[in-house]
Amino acid sequence: MKPFRFSFPSLRTLLLASFALVLLPLALALVSALYSLEKLTDYSQVAVYHAVHSTQGSRMVLERLKAMERSAKQYLVLDEPELWESYLHSHDEFTQEIQGLLEVVRDQDLRKLLNKLSAYEFDLYTMMLAEDMSKAAKLAEADQFKYLRGLANEAWQRSINLVGTGLRELEERSKQARQQTLKHLAILLPIALLLLMFFIYLIIRPIRQIDQGIRKLGDRDFDEAIVVQGPRDLKYLGKRLDWLRTRLRMLEAEKQRFLRNVSHELKTPLANIHEGSELLGDQVVGELNKEQKEIIQILSDSATKLHKLIEDLIHYSQVQNTDEKLKARFIDMCALIEEVIEDYKVRLRANQIEIRAKLEALEIYGFPDKIRTVIDNLISNAVKYSPRHSVIEISLYRRNGEMRLDIRDYGPGIPPEERKRVFDALYQGSAGRQMGIPGTGLGLAIVSECISMHHGQVEILDPPTGKKGAFFRIILPLDMRR
Repeated sequence: MKPFRFSFPSLRTLLLASFALVLLPLALALVSALYSLEKLTDYSQVAVYHAVHSTQGSRMVLERLKAMERSAKQYLVLDEPELWESYLHSHDEFTQEIQGLLEVVRDQDLRKLLNKLSAYEFDLYTMMLAEDMSKAAKLAEADQFKYLRGLANEAWQRSINLVGTGLRELEERSKQARQQTLKHLAILLPIALLLLMFFIYLIIRPIRQIDQGIRKLGDRDFDEAIVVQGPRDLKYLGKRLDWLRTRLRMLEAEKQRFLRNVSHELKTPLANIHEGSELLGDQVVGELNKEQKEIIQILSDSATKLHKLIEDLIHYSQVQNTDEKLKARFIDMCALIEEVIEDYKVRLRANQIEIRAKLEALEIYGFPDKIRTVIDNLISNAVKYSPRHSVIEISLYRRNGEMRLDIRDYGPGIPPEERKRVFDALYQGSAGRQMGIPGTGLGLAIVSECISMHHGQVEILDPPTGKKGAFFRIILPLDMRR
């Protein structure tokens, strides 16, 4: 049974889903904050409403009670009907204020106080209505208004205290709402960040796989299949890259086969031409005049150059052939470099060029023939481009667990804009064309391939300030198996 693998149908769907899911925790945090704020707002509105009405109502009860006391006492003294009507009117307003307060007040102590005040006031009101009592007796009983005023004043002070209590409770609720919001943010924000990192990984992973696949194609690594895991459209792109890899692998194999076949087919007739020109030059078939000798010399030189080009093509084809079975072993680099220098002694003496070698004793594990080809090609280039009476400097040393080989001449050098292209096959630098130095354009390409085979690198460095020339540096691991 195959394991279940969830896959988004497209990159756009993945982006939309990631956007929605990352925003979801943030939206929940926002909704939670808004809900807490709405609850706090509602509570504050109710608290303010009750506080204002309670305070105002208590104050109005006290004012109505004072008006009742004044009207009642003046009526009992002056016996004017208007004062009695004023008393009755103030009583009605007092009763309404008390009822209004009881509707909005939630504090039980204040409600008991208001009910007590209402009951005492009603008893006093009943006494004022009694017809069997004299006005003098009623006037004496009217002193109870002082007690009622005390109750009303106590109710008013109680209302004021309740406002402070309400404010403190509102502050406490605000603090709780803030803590709850922070708690939700502390939970939801990490979730949003984790989701964001997860979707970034889902998006970046296939892009990196595509980038790695393209880099492998650029490095001519056609053996490993290109597999892209991710959205459908990126997986399709990965399949097309793998198809391109297969096609490039086939083309590379056809190119190598073509180079081998053409090179070998040309060698036999070319050898016949070279041998025939040598026989003519030795005057085997008869004596030659001066013009004929010059033509034969041109023919022989051209055959030699063509033979060198074919040899380079065969060598380049062999270097790029990854199926070739090579035998690696430990190489004494000092001995190898000295052998190559020995091969150039005649040319060096003819051009009056001196080689100054500073070689540190060290060994590397690699392919001797390939390393020899690298050294031979670099020294050959240095000799070709070095002016007469100049010096070629060669340094071999160990640095950071790696072998480094520096080869520097005092020729025209390589312009910075050409330093990457000189390692391309069949590319010849401007200095060689201007100086008329013949070349196949394969020497440095072979060097680059051989160095890559050993997991190393070749660099072209700037010469010291105020000096010119080409400065090559080879960096190789001491053991390419590691």
